[in-house]
Amino acid sequence: MTSCNIENDIDTENRRLLNTDKQFAKMSVKQGAAEAFRHFLTEDAMGMAPNQHPVMGREKLYEDMSPGQSLYVLDWKPQRAEVSASEDMGWTWGTYTLTGKTEQGGVKTSHGKYLNIWERQADGQWLVAVDMGNLSPAPG
Repeated sequence: MTSCNIENDIDTENRRLLNTDKQFAKMSVKQGAAEAFRHFLTEDAMGMAPNQHPVMGREKLYEDMSPGQSLYVLDWKPQRAEVSASEDMGWTWGTYTLTGKTEQGGVKTSHGKYLNIWERQADGQWLVAVDMGNLSPAPG
């Protein structure tokens, strides 16, 4: 195998990981963020949300997210994916929009950026091991 073939394999896996993150975002909008995170996180995943302590474990993250799931929509736009040379780990980053209802019945939108660290499973599926994000100014 030449280095050119290795590069092509990594390029293909980079695109595959980016596509997986896009599917993750699509599921968040259609079925709710808690459901999407439950589907795309490793069992021992860590969530690092803005202004909160880290949360450990897919089920704990699901428990924390699911009660208010109907009150907000979390959507994100993956921008880039990079896979390690061994093709067993990777990362994606992008921007997100969180739209929710206020107590007064209005709508509040916040914007941010995220970085996810992914692990490739034995069956080839990519799952998020670490999800972290923070707020950003509105795009403009």
